[in-house]
Amino acid sequence: MIKVIETNLSLDSYDNIVDHQSRVIEVESWEKFINEIKECKSMYRNSILGCLDGCSIPRKSEVKNLKYDDYHLSCDIYNYVGVKSKKLVYKGL
Repeated sequence: MIKVIETNLSLDSYDNIVDHQSRVIEVESWEKFINEIKECKSMYRNSILGCLDGCSIPRKSEVKNLKYDDYHLSCDIYNYVGVKSKKLVYKGL
């Protein structure tokens, strides 16, 4: 298991940030986490710090503009009614 910092940015219709939340979660591996995002799998995760438990991707969402490397991931997520948010993830050491 590895720890990642997952940040979700709520955006308005002009892509301005209107809210944000970050949490630390554990995932089996970086590669499996990336594949979950690619496949739009809605996985429930418990926050290691605080109480921000929930799904990494809401059900019936679409992922666009996915970019990642060995330590970073970013993408746009469109929920079932088309509201856009941005996800930023950093793999801990």
